[in-house]
Amino acid sequence: MQLMQLTRMSAGQGDPEVAALVAGLLGLLDVRPDAEPLHFVGARRPGGVGRVFGGQVVGQAIMAASKTVPENRPIHSLHCYFMRPASEDHEIDYAVDADMDGKAFSNRRVVARQDGKPAFNMTASFHAREQGLHHQMPMPDVPMPEELGSFADYVAQHPDKASPVFKRLIQRPSAFEYRPVATLMPEALKQPHPGLAYCWIRVGEGPLDLPQAMQRALLGWISDSLLLASAYRAHGVQIGMPGYQSASIDHSMWFHGDVQCGDWLLYQIESPWTGDARGLACGRFFTRDGRLVASTAQEGLMRPVS
Repeated sequence: MQLMQLTRMSAGQGDPEVAALVAGLLGLLDVRPDAEPLHFVGARRPGGVGRVFGGQVVGQAIMAASKTVPENRPIHSLHCYFMRPASEDHEIDYAVDADMDGKAFSNRRVVARQDGKPAFNMTASFHAREQGLHHQMPMPDVPMPEELGSFADYVAQHPDKASPVFKRLIQRPSAFEYRPVATLMPEALKQPHPGLAYCWIRVGEGPLDLPQAMQRALLGWISDSLLLASAYRAHGVQIGMPGYQSASIDHSMWFHGDVQCGDWLLYQIESPWTGDARGLACGRFFTRDGRLVASTAQEGLMRPVS
């Protein structure tokens, strides 16, 4: 079954506005083949202005690489660098190098370019499903998403004190829903904390009938959210406030099992270190029944500016 047919099926339930947003998101991530072999085109986000969100580039790169690998070999890890900001004014060219196809693993390199200049690169590994030993970290004991408010609730209660990031998250209708496990009072946000945060996130309003390549591309998009904010919170600073220049530098992910991004996923984030105008943050994704499905790590720029 073609992905766009699956997109219509997945987005065809629940609130029509949310369904349309989900369909648009999936269409944005589903890169199309270019005339040149192993090249794919990432579409512009309708109405997008300024710099392309890094998670979008990660998700499109996952889809480009996945289209060159058999479906029974899902992506299990990726490592990438953001070299130049990509512009919403242009489409993105994703060039894939098929470096290796072995008995159980495939390896791909992806370079994303705009105007002929590289903006992003990624190496990714794909693994045929196998049986083996298993253990995982336990899921944190946190409230379920139904017990929590959203970023929109916080901004509505504190319109003058909410950070620019919170305001941007709710500025336009989104296919993503966030339920932070935190005290979002302005006084609490100004206090340093151990660099540990939790947030429930989902796409749409329920399960999405999509291949794992697209599910993992969606999680790649989600994984670029909130990480660096935790590094700032360790110092009682809200990301996006005046005084600091921020940008993602590199990003890694490990997929531990099949993902369903239409269901609630708990994103556990911690920041073990900041220094030299950089911050490191690590994250884990759990299903609501406690299964660890992915881990991620990112270093970002945290440069003081006058």
